[in-house]
Amino acid sequence: MIFNFYPWTLDIDVKATEELYAHNDFSEDRNVNVRFMDAFTEKQKMFFASVGVNPMRVRAEEKVHDIPDDGEVKGGKIYIRTFDFLMCGRIVALPEFYREIYSDEEVFGNTLPEILETVQIDEDKMPFYNLGEFGVVFKHPYFRDPKMFSEWNCGYIMGSILTMKDL
Repeated sequence: MIFNFYPWTLDIDVKATEELYAHNDFSEDRNVNVRFMDAFTEKQKMFFASVGVNPMRVRAEEKVHDIPDDGEVKGGKIYIRTFDFLMCGRIVALPEFYREIYSDEEVFGNTLPEILETVQIDEDKMPFYNLGEFGVVFKHPYFRDPKMFSEWNCGYIMGSILTMKDL
């Protein structure tokens, strides 16, 4: 099924994704998944259901980082949460920014398909799909596991949500 999550277009096999989560639990600390789920609106929960993702079985992490003072920037603590989920399918269109990354010889080089569409967006803005108070980035799962997902046509798409807050 084709989904337009601007600036991405994804071809997601919803049934296969549901099966992926029925047979695999990628969560590392269920409490983190619960905190994300508690923060999701109904619209956000419907988003995950529509693409076949079980939010309680995805990889979610929380970390607190100490940022030292460096003279120019005041240090402090920052709270970071990540929510990474896999979907079965393929990327049909992506922002130009990502095409440049994937075209790197150490990633996929010139093996990117010619039919992969590229979406031009403002260079000053980081591309993301607006899911309410969360921004979602879709990418190839190569960066999750370069050995397992070494081919462009690996059959998976990775979605990521990253939140940060000063403490």
